[in-house]
Amino acid sequence: MKNKTVVLCTALLGSLLVSAPGTAFADDNLLKDSSFELKLPADQGGWILFDESSFSSNEARTGSQSMYNWGYSRTVTYPPYFVGIVSGSFQEFPAGPGSRWRMTGYGLAPTKLEGAPAFGIVQVSFFDASGNDLGTVETAGDTTARAKTSNEVNAQTPAGEWTLLDTGTATAPAGAATIQAFTLYVDFSGSNTTQGVYFDDLSLCALEGDDDDESDCKGLEGDIEQDDD
Repeated sequence: MKNKTVVLCTALLGSLLVSAPGTAFADDNLLKDSSFELKLPADQGGWILFDESSFSSNEARTGSQSMYNWGYSRTVTYPPYFVGIVSGSFQEFPAGPGSRWRMTGYGLAPTKLEGAPAFGIVQVSFFDASGNDLGTVETAGDTTARAKTSNEVNAQTPAGEWTLLDTGTATAPAGAATIQAFTLYVDFSGSNTTQGVYFDDLSLCALEGDDDDESDCKGLEGDIEQDDD
């Protein structure tokens, strides 16, 4: 995966920031095999997996399949005294400057995550035509180029429960040519245990016009009401 080092570093930098509430996923979905039922390969437009990631039938919010991103973080006797991992999956789409995007989905830790930083998130990142990382938006509520992490599955998230994840609205910066939509598990906790997060029912929506309330993401309002009941 080109640009992986830059993207994963931006994900790790967000790990110390505070969580915030999210909203439900849209029906206007650009992702292929967004619930992982088909296990669609990358050469058919499906998910590109990296490091410790796999399709799984162990957990599923809907259907029978999900994506599992996991890893093993261990302590060592030399600085920085831990060895970590970032694993995940992604799809890529064209994204011109000024285009606006929103990614949502659900994450579940089968057992309570140990240590910090150890978390699962959904994330979108923008790249120029040369593959340079122009900025990462991981979750809602941030106005900077590289958004703060919120709505993550982490050590404070109850085990065995599906948690709603939401990037909020991300605007492609000047020079943008593509967007990559990720599931990510980041673990630099040094916890000496294998752990991870399942992902299911993802959506990537391209907002249109002056849709400040994201109403062009069809299904958002209905899904919010349903999830809040």
